[in-house]
Amino acid sequence: MARYNPFFERAGMQKVAEQPPPKEARKIAKLLSGLGFDARLLCSERYVHQKLRTLSPEEVDTIKEAIIKFNHPRFMKNFSHKMPFGYKEVYAGKVRRQVLKGLHT
Repeated sequence: MARYNPFFERAGMQKVAEQPPPKEARKIAKLLSGLGFDARLLCSERYVHQKLRTLSPEEVDTIKEAIIKFNHPRFMKNFSHKMPFGYKEVYAGKVRRQVLKGLHT
């Protein structure tokens, strides 16, 4: 709220710094926008799954390769449950083998 109205800061509350999303996530979001995804709806599991079904296999492979290329520790952790941060080779293999249903998690 203080972003738009300084009333709370004047009342004594401290402004908390905002952290932008990681570069990797922004690059993937830009790629997805180019493929017709609405960036505002990327948090919706139903929307992403429905949109992935409409893509061609080549476009899905493009998304997989982007996820592999712009690896982020959070992405790696989602695909390698037994390893705290994962290994890049294991991560890349699991992403390439992933079916549509698991890509949106």
